[in-house]
Amino acid sequence: MKTIHLLTLFLFTTLGFSQQSFFKAIEAHGEEAVYQRYYSVYKDDDGKQVIKGKQYQVKVELLKKQGIYSGVKLVPATKNDKSSYTIDATKSKSSKIIGYPNVSHLVDKISRKGLVVVGDYIFKVGNVWKENDGLVFNDINEIYIRVGATGTENDKSDRKKKKKFGAFMGKLKAAAMNKVPAECTSPACKKAESMDLNKYVLDYLETMKAKQDAYALTTKDKADIAIIENAVNGYYDHVNKTNDAYWKSAEGQAILENRRRAEGYAAKNEVTLKNNMGRTIYIATKGSRNPGTELSSGASTNWNCETDAYFQTKNTKDTNTNYYETTSRKAYTANSNCGGTKVIN
Repeated sequence: MKTIHLLTLFLFTTLGFSQQSFFKAIEAHGEEAVYQRYYSVYKDDDGKQVIKGKQYQVKVELLKKQGIYSGVKLVPATKNDKSSYTIDATKSKSSKIIGYPNVSHLVDKISRKGLVVVGDYIFKVGNVWKENDGLVFNDINEIYIRVGATGTENDKSDRKKKKKFGAFMGKLKAAAMNKVPAECTSPACKKAESMDLNKYVLDYLETMKAKQDAYALTTKDKADIAIIENAVNGYYDHVNKTNDAYWKSAEGQAILENRRRAEGYAAKNEVTLKNNMGRTIYIATKGSRNPGTELSSGASTNWNCETDAYFQTKNTKDTNTNYYETTSRKAYTANSNCGGTKVIN
């Protein structure tokens, strides 16, 4: 037990600021904080951490229900991009807040993706297998780095003194060498590339897991959790009632009637062809050289009852070709057994 306590103390000490819970970490940066998205995070053949795929910038909207944090929405920092990503525990039962009130991460159980915030970084992790602790995930899909953190590209500190000349010379040099400009250029991004990010995230999650395990839920905590659970149940009830009301409306009833007519037409104008020949057969329309419908022994298929069906054979006379020929032998005669089943013997 002493070893566990020492390990926990070490993690808390080394992580420092990064041990903040999910919502507190985002809240600490303020509503106007901007994050740069990179959609490619991996290790190269030499084991070096690589961050690429620099795209648009986002802001983080903290979602609440009756003052209780319920999730987040990543929205574009500019109006030019309409992409967004949301995990909201009040809108989907697959969205989970892990470890409330000491929240370590958010998870969408359907996509098995999660969001983890460590210091100035937001990580989107993929293939989260144990969403309750988050300690098993396959990879980091994306990273969002806070603009301005330790002097990123938008920082207005000493780097501004270099003005535009350095940037111009950098572009000129890149053009001369016929190279694509580097994407991970900010100090915060370079710092991330110097680390083992999977371990960085796992260390944080382990620290938070220990904190969660040592914490006893208060009466208020339980009430907060109930508010979120009741909210998502209420949302599902609202959706179901809205859908029921729509299908009972004139517009909904008209759609249902059209569906019934289409199904009735198909039932009357289709025939089920069943292969009872003990081998795989091919059937097609008259004269077709395209591959027809393959029916293995005992298999069935629906067929337009107004159209003749003919047996096909595969042409093997010329080894350089491999096409189907429709024979003159009928497998089904049009306008018979409509709405029923024709057994092919």
